[in-house]
Amino acid sequence: MLDALLTPGEHDYANEKRYRAVAETGDAFGAGRYAEGMRWRHVLETYVRPPARVLDVGAGNGAIELALGAGGYLVVSIDAEWNDDARRLEVRRVVADAASLPFRAGSFDAALSLETIEHLPDARASSLELARVLRDGATVLLTTPPRWRYALGRDPHFGIRFLTLLPAGMQRRVAARYRRNEFVDRIYGSVAQVSRAMQPLRLSAVLSRSRMPQRWFWDALVFRK
Repeated sequence: MLDALLTPGEHDYANEKRYRAVAETGDAFGAGRYAEGMRWRHVLETYVRPPARVLDVGAGNGAIELALGAGGYLVVSIDAEWNDDARRLEVRRVVADAASLPFRAGSFDAALSLETIEHLPDARASSLELARVLRDGATVLLTTPPRWRYALGRDPHFGIRFLTLLPAGMQRRVAARYRRNEFVDRIYGSVAQVSRAMQPLRLSAVLSRSRMPQRWFWDALVFRK
């Protein structure tokens, strides 16, 4: 599922061209963002089909919304900060706190949380809000970097060697000492730890490319309301 050969559709060619014309794609992360959206769209199709209503939490520059929209999903995204690329791409973007979502209960059929939960100062409060705006049976596709994957190297946010070996509070203090301004609350060390933060949503599946134990090494987690 994670490594399936993807064939771009007509809308993908147009949307990716539009994305590259608008967004700053000078680094590998930015350049591959639309393709990443296509990848997660393919995974999401296993659980919920278009034209499902999807909420993208912590959406970034708009590429994911474009890719989901090209597949027929009805997408609304939120982020704590305004993003000018998203504005120019004309995606449905709301500036909001993940712990106080401005949507009615049961508004969405699915949600994405891609590399977001580790940045939330109160993940449990955000999960309660997410559960509120999802209909019963809805799917949440979540990614977050596994702590032990980076234990002997540089951490995924600040590039500081061995940082993830430290407790979460000490990680934040070390990052601040290096004047790294991005807020990271914690790097989660196990599937069980993420699952506790995501309550009342229930873990449904662990998706992993690794041969290492999935409880500590994963690529994506699927939750259900």
